[in-house]
Amino acid sequence: MQRRMYLFTTLILIALLALAACAPAADSGQQEMSQTEESGGDSAGSEGGLSFIAVQHAECAWDSFWCTVQSGITTAASDLGVDVTILAPDEFDLDKTASLIEQAVAANPDGIMLTVTDPILFREPIMKAIDAGIPVIAYNAGSGPIADKIPYYTYLGQDEYQGGYLGGLRLAAGGGTQGVCINQQVGHTGLDKRCAGFSDALAESGIPAEVLAIGDDPAEAATIIGDYFTANPDTDIFLTLGPNGANPFYVFVENEGLTADDITHGTFDLGDEINANITSGMTMFGIDQQPFLQGYGGVSTLSMIARYGILPALPVSATGPGFVDAASLASEPDAEAAVSVIAVQHAECAWDSFWCVVQNGINTAADLMGVDVTILAPDEFDLDKTASLIEQAVAANPDGIMLTVTDPILFKEPIMKAIDAGIPVIAYNAGSGPIADNIPYYTYLGQDEYQGGYLGGLRLSAGGGTQGVCINQQVGHTGLDKRCAGFSDALAESGIPAEVLAIGDDPAEAATIIGDYYTANPDTDIFLTLGPNGANPFYVFVENEGLTADDITHGTFDLGKEINANIESGLTMFGIDQQPFLQGFGGIQALNLLVRHGIVPALPVTPTGPGFVDRGNLSVVQELAGEYR
Repeated sequence: MQRRMYLFTTLILIALLALAACAPAADSGQQEMSQTEESGGDSAGSEGGLSFIAVQHAECAWDSFWCTVQSGITTAASDLGVDVTILAPDEFDLDKTASLIEQAVAANPDGIMLTVTDPILFREPIMKAIDAGIPVIAYNAGSGPIADKIPYYTYLGQDEYQGGYLGGLRLAAGGGTQGVCINQQVGHTGLDKRCAGFSDALAESGIPAEVLAIGDDPAEAATIIGDYFTANPDTDIFLTLGPNGANPFYVFVENEGLTADDITHGTFDLGDEINANITSGMTMFGIDQQPFLQGYGGVSTLSMIARYGILPALPVSATGPGFVDAASLASEPDAEAAVSVIAVQHAECAWDSFWCVVQNGINTAADLMGVDVTILAPDEFDLDKTASLIEQAVAANPDGIMLTVTDPILFKEPIMKAIDAGIPVIAYNAGSGPIADNIPYYTYLGQDEYQGGYLGGLRLSAGGGTQGVCINQQVGHTGLDKRCAGFSDALAESGIPAEVLAIGDDPAEAATIIGDYYTANPDTDIFLTLGPNGANPFYVFVENEGLTADDITHGTFDLGKEINANIESGLTMFGIDQQPFLQGFGGIQALNLLVRHGIVPALPVTPTGPGFVDRGNLSVVQELAGEYR
């Protein structure tokens, strides 16, 4: 958690500084959102007319790895109906790559995706794109906006810590005595993160773990592993970090006469020896960074920004870990396969307008990607009826099911029927992810409530402050409590104390409670509300006290008539949107990639929010409200 908090803190500070340098201080988000308006304003909500340029440091013609990346790019371009031009040097030449970024900027496309292979060399041409209002995302190469110190939107690549952590959870699921992470380059940031995740996962199961340093010499590495095992014969869980660790590990296994009954092994990456051992059962999985998804996801992300004003939820968008086991190795994805999906949700457009936006996302993605989709929902809020609709969906045996896990206890039995039948399942809008819900579906697409509060708190505290308060209209509600926890943690990093103020749903009473709190705590200058039920009485309090944006800093979750007006006036810095269109669109896209291309979601939770709406993009959001936002 500390690692993630540091990541986001640094990113936001960098982004704010960069934006402040390019935009008026009174509107720190103006430049970021003007990018969306300038590049995507004419195309917002439409399905065509977009052109992107991808600039990468290598190409398929001289590195086969990039054939997979480029296949993802061209497949996404075809699926989403956009034009993409790929630029790359004839050989590895970073100066030439930097000049190609300049060339891309000069062409003024609707978006640029690029590999940040050298953030120092590439920073100047990338900033030219950002200053010109061209949306920029990074893929495959880079360290994310923090270490790169370049305020592009997001980086698509492997999450190394989560690879080790989720791999460790799988390896430890059957129990064990002791684990070891075999690291061929101790001190390498990415490899060290893999081992850290692995160790943390095993610690949660009460299993001790160590890191074993080896080198790149296979024979010497096999000897080191053997010597370690001799000294630690209880070791039964092994993680290797690629072929340089896996291949000597297999020599050690053969020398010791060990089998899959004696030890549990997983590894990063794939290769002939690794694949053979996955097939034989010696190795549980290989962790793939999923280069196809890096290309596909880059195009999809730019399309969301340019067409719908929908921004990436987090600064790093994970394309891996993608776990490859014996079953997935044996499967043969078919890019031309017919795909049928059933979406089961606890509400519908006919009686809740919020769901019109979700369903538009579902139908838009289905139309673009050639997926046949059926949406099932009860006539009114009825979870028993929703559970029976899941049963109905399973009986129809579609290629995939997406559903709202509104009640994980009630829904577990019908969802498990789908999983046991081999039907891929993902969750959207309602749920907490497969680990928290204790149901092994692939991923949950929805708002990350903690990160919404945390990233919101970073924005609110960026200019300093004395005291913060999170106004919670329903203390005890898990999601709202997580928002306040994130907010408090973010302010604590800046040395600003924060409290939670409990109110109710009565607007007049809530305004009085806020006023009384402020009278008792007049130094309070940072306020977070958790939706209209907190924001609207907050505005009454502000008017009663005669306060202005010069006196306080305010942000809120959700949007609405009063919230939008106060964002426009400058009193409210932002409204946090869960981006429901992306929940529906992303669900179809995830199942399409899984069924047709064998690409699995990287993380248990795929965030669709927080999506920050400020003065810079409010007009775009209002224009698309009810259909895409």
